[in-house]
Amino acid sequence: MNIIFLGVVFLFATAIILFAYLFWQETKFTEKRILKKRLLYISAGGKHGKDKLDLYKNRVLKNAGILESLAFTLPRISTIDRMLLKTGLPITATGFFIGCILSGSIGGLLAYQFLPGRGTPFILGFLCLFIPYLVLLKIEASNLQKFEDQLPEALDLLARATRSGHALISGMEMIAEEMPAPIKLEFRATVDEVNMGLSFKDALANMCDRVPSADLRLFAIAILIQKETGGNVAEILDRIGRLIRERQQFHRQVNTLTAEGRLSARVLILLPVVMFIYIYFANYEYISLMWTEKLGIYMLTGGVIMQIIGAIFIRNIVKIEI
Repeated sequence: MNIIFLGVVFLFATAIILFAYLFWQETKFTEKRILKKRLLYISAGGKHGKDKLDLYKNRVLKNAGILESLAFTLPRISTIDRMLLKTGLPITATGFFIGCILSGSIGGLLAYQFLPGRGTPFILGFLCLFIPYLVLLKIEASNLQKFEDQLPEALDLLARATRSGHALISGMEMIAEEMPAPIKLEFRATVDEVNMGLSFKDALANMCDRVPSADLRLFAIAILIQKETGGNVAEILDRIGRLIRERQQFHRQVNTLTAEGRLSARVLILLPVVMFIYIYFANYEYISLMWTEKLGIYMLTGGVIMQIIGAIFIRNIVKIEI
């Protein structure tokens, strides 16, 4: 156990040093931050027009440092890059994984120091590995909600711009300059991709990959159809904005009507977990029979499986597709 403890301490110290170094490297120069953000946007949703994006990426990385080039040439997880963009922090996927190791090391050290049981540090350390990912999920959900709230206003601005004689891409640039985050960042990335040489269709498709919003896909499909068949762009944008507002109003009404059911679901799901944690601290010898005795292991396994099944059933009952 002492060797394992020393290993965890070493990982913890190494992760702190690497995380601090990467954070310092990311915040040094404004121009450098802009280039890295573009690379992150390419990694987060650059599936369309990949050849032109790869040319830009290779040109940027040619003058980058060894660590930066390695970080952006390694196989990456586009989902993680997409989530990291929402935080607004200058952190790459490499820094995120180091942060996960740091979180797991802290959890394991705290469990080793303060909690009873030999396996507790490993379990708590493993669970703490996923804390940064859960934080990213929460931030992404919050940003998606803000984006969808801002989308009707952005479409109104785009409709006014097209009425006054601006092209679509010019109107999208106005959204990138005048609207608040997060919608301005996504439209700015789309305008950048068009300026890099991507077609308007590919740039819109990449934005839809980065932002998993049904309303945004409705806007993209309507614009692409209009480009093929023709029609009044401003009128189409007005109708889409009106439709999105009506959907959002209906969604809020549904959330209000199902609030009691969702709260009851959270209580039912969390109650066994909270009671387990309380008994673990209050009477460890009593609860330890759940993993030291054969019957206890069967009961614990069955309880976890039934808890997961119950959570899935409750979620399907409460959730209403709109």
